[in-house]
This record gives sequence, structure tokens and C-alpha cells, in this order.
Amino acid sequence: MTFYSLSFTPERTQASEARLEAIYEAVKYGLKGDSLAMASGLTPRQFRVLAESDPLVEMAETKGRADGEYTSAKTMYEAARDGDSKAALEIL
Repeated sequence: MTFYSLSFTPERTQASEARLEAIYEAVKYGLKGDSLAMASGLTPRQFRVLAESDPLVEMAETKGRADGEYTSAKTMYEAARDGDSKAALEIL
């Protein structure tokens, strides 16, 4: 029986500014879970590891969700204000 040495190189995914921006944009459009990870250019596993190790990932995620909700609410409010009865009923 022969044993082979397998080389192991650990992955070091870092939260660069571009990566944080990609996470922010994906969350802003309402993506969650694996879809969020893939749209950000990461595998789901890489995203989980990065989120656990860097608090800025959580901040980008929270900010993206808040901005996405704000945009949706503002759009609904403006539609209701401009006379869209369906949007007005949706707000109520």
C-alpha cells in the first residue's frame, strides 16, 4: 500500500471593497442565502466563512437590506401619492 502526500492550501477569502460592494448590491435587490453568495462571486461556503470572520460583511448586508427596503417603500409611497389606488391600498 502506497501513501501519497496531498498538498493542502487553505483558502483565504478576504472582504475587499469590491467584494463588500458586490454583497451590498446583491442584498439590495433582495437576494438571500446561496443566491446572495453566488451573486457576490463567492461559493456559499466561502460566504459563510467570510461572514463569520469579518464584521464588515454583516454591515454591508444590513445596509443593503435597509437601502432596498427604503427604495421599495419610497416607490410605493410615490405611486400612491400620484394617484395609484392599488399602491395606496397596499400601503394601508
